[in-house]
Amino acid sequence: MPETLSGSKRLDWLKRQMEQALDDVDTITSRAADEDRELSDSEVQTCEARRSRIAELEPAIKVEADLAQRSATFQDMVSNIGTAPAGEKRTQTVERSGQSTEPVYTSPGQYLVDYVLSRSTEEGSVAAKDRFNRYLQRAVAHQTTAQNPGLLPVPILGPVFTQQSQRRPAIEATTRRPLPGPGKTFQRPRITQNTTAGPQSAEKAELPSRNMTVDPITVTKSTYGGTINLSWQDRDWTDPAIMDLLVSDMAASYFQETDKAFCTYFAGSITATQALATADGEGLVGAIYAATATIFGATNGMPDTLWVAPDVWGAIGSLSDSTGRQLFPTVNPSNALGSISPTSMSGSVAGMRLVVDKHLPAGTAILGDSTYVETYETIGGQVSVIEPSVLGTQMAFYGYIAWLVLEAAAFVKITGVPVLPLSQSNGNGDTTPETQNGGTYTGTAAASTKKAGT
Repeated sequence: MPETLSGSKRLDWLKRQMEQALDDVDTITSRAADEDRELSDSEVQTCEARRSRIAELEPAIKVEADLAQRSATFQDMVSNIGTAPAGEKRTQTVERSGQSTEPVYTSPGQYLVDYVLSRSTEEGSVAAKDRFNRYLQRAVAHQTTAQNPGLLPVPILGPVFTQQSQRRPAIEATTRRPLPGPGKTFQRPRITQNTTAGPQSAEKAELPSRNMTVDPITVTKSTYGGTINLSWQDRDWTDPAIMDLLVSDMAASYFQETDKAFCTYFAGSITATQALATADGEGLVGAIYAATATIFGATNGMPDTLWVAPDVWGAIGSLSDSTGRQLFPTVNPSNALGSISPTSMSGSVAGMRLVVDKHLPAGTAILGDSTYVETYETIGGQVSVIEPSVLGTQMAFYGYIAWLVLEAAAFVKITGVPVLPLSQSNGNGDTTPETQNGGTYTGTAAASTKKAGT
């Protein structure tokens, strides 16, 4: 029996399905491990779906593998047995439509005999010469791929590539709490008046006294989700299987849409601002300290997170001091203010956790205490119902979510960061700089200065 067996095309397809399912589980769990976090609810559901698929594939693979073993055993048994002797081969002729009969030589000997006789002047060589000349002059058809497109396979190189991520950086940086089940709204209690304390005016005199007031904040739940109707033909005939891809993509769409809505709410809830005195690294550090003092004065707590849009992240990462030294280096930092790497959307700025989210409005930089912004969520996940009359499956992915800024004074928007300008084409292949924060900036963020008169 050969060491390597030849399997069927179905076995190849089953193996690809199994490898895809195993790769998906490994990719999801490895990504969570690299990011030092637990699996999200959607990731857990995806892993469970892949494991169920693996359990379905194993019996089918076993059947096909057993068939391959039996086929190999049969081939081994008859490998030393030849076919029945063939009869004597004779020169054949082929009748072409609309053409005369043409010879077909079935052996090299026949060809050589006619070749020798065709060069002879003897009387008996006329028929051989005629036969040989007709063989040389016959039209030979050319077979190319244009004549057999039905035999050319179209390979699919997996896995399916997607740009849509299930990450929600801005939401992940908040204080996460479970969403209460009943009701369209729920209340988040908040102390609006604290008790008091003070010196005793004299022995046996009454101590200062004041009631504590707890007022509720009403939070409204929101429902997000998406739906699609999948035909059974699309479900059964696709490779890789379309259903798992659809569920994963609907989950990613849910996460991206909820992240976008939260970023819009969060940026619109913060009114306090702190502008940079100068559009450079010194101005940024000064603004961070000034904003920290404002937050501490209002809450008696220190900020721990800096939420920024991608353009602000790029500007901060490229800032340098007057000597050209990078303020946030990634290699061999010396007395650095933090660390920002172009290979990661995380880092630190002046001791603050840096959170970059593409859904924050351009130019946004919010410094604050993450304990004062909360998100509440229950992910319903995938639901489906079969429509037998049309051979379809109606699928949906949904979740309930809410968010709340408990104290707006715990956050300050930092303005005037020298954001790198985006280039726009003027239709002639040239580019012109955009304006940002009321002025036009040129050059790198490290040396950005506002033009006079703008």
